[in-house]
Amino acid sequence: MKFVAMRELKINPSAVLDRGKKESLIVTRNGKPAAALVPLDEDTLDEFIMANHPTFRKDTEAAIAEYRRKGGIGQKEMLGRVLGKRG
Repeated sequence: MKFVAMRELKINPSAVLDRGKKESLIVTRNGKPAAALVPLDEDTLDEFIMANHPTFRKDTEAAIAEYRRKGGIGQKEMLGRVLGKRG
């Protein structure tokens, strides 16, 4: 992972974004990490949004915690629930 100074980002944003198409960049302010630039395209945008959306993350973490507490259900039971059949 490479680092880029905020100053460089301000002076030449296009060049920094071009570099960011190939690899993740850490933007620093006064030598300390301030932000991350990650490569995105149309195929990865939805994944990125889902992984970083606060509500989705909260719901996912709650579901994982519930699974750990209660366990899961099998495929047949899930299909029954989806198709409206119990048992």
